[in-house]
Amino acid sequence: MSRKSMRRGASIVAATALLAGGLALGSGTAVAAGSADLGSVGSSDAAAEQKPHAVTKTASNISVTKQVVGDGKVAPGQKVTYRTTFTVPNGLDRAITKIKDVHPAGFQYVEGTATINAWNLIGGQKTVNVTPEVNVEGNYIRVANPLGWLVSSIDAKTLTFEATYLVPSDAKVGEALDSGLAFDVQFFQTSQGWDPMGVFATIRTQNLGEGVASGSAGLGLGSSDGEGGTTGSAGSSIVENPADFIADIISGVIGNGS
Repeated sequence: MSRKSMRRGASIVAATALLAGGLALGSGTAVAAGSADLGSVGSSDAAAEQKPHAVTKTASNISVTKQVVGDGKVAPGQKVTYRTTFTVPNGLDRAITKIKDVHPAGFQYVEGTATINAWNLIGGQKTVNVTPEVNVEGNYIRVANPLGWLVSSIDAKTLTFEATYLVPSDAKVGEALDSGLAFDVQFFQTSQGWDPMGVFATIRTQNLGEGVASGSAGLGLGSSDGEGGTTGSAGSSIVENPADFIADIISGVIGNGS
């Protein structure tokens, strides 16, 4: 047998082994709803007690809802987004002049992710990026508008603030981490808010995509995008479509060996 044929045969065997592992990996992520997450690394998410990740409170005639976007769970080293919405169901219009978003200790604000969706005299309701004051020691970020963001029951003028944070890589699975909020209202004598507010981010185990993506750059499997996926590399291909991914590899090795 020629050396080229031997090399091609070895490549196909290796790719076939990877196919078996890849299909097993893929089947591990296709778990029926309500069952244990077989795609998790370590203990089951059942160990992480789910606490409220969305709460609505009121101050005067202002209704405030803060929530962890998604299901309220996040793995260590991943990103989590908080959304706070202000509405005035009835009564006087209000102008919010400051918003202080209090995050769990150790969380880091992801630069460039803060946005405000508010009503504008020109353009109506729209979303813009904002640059918050970041206070690491105080565990909060803060945005301000001296003129105030208008919140009104007329034409449902609302105010929504969003920001994304990076969870510490050493966050303990099973912990439920609370957060808070404070805000200023034009003509109010004192700041309003709740700290803690009872809006929890629950730390879960990493899923397979996050496990493959993290610490695997040296193996050519890509790096994590911080939200449980990868930066367009082989890591996401294996998890999302293992059969096609392995088929591409087999085609490649046969081509290289022929």
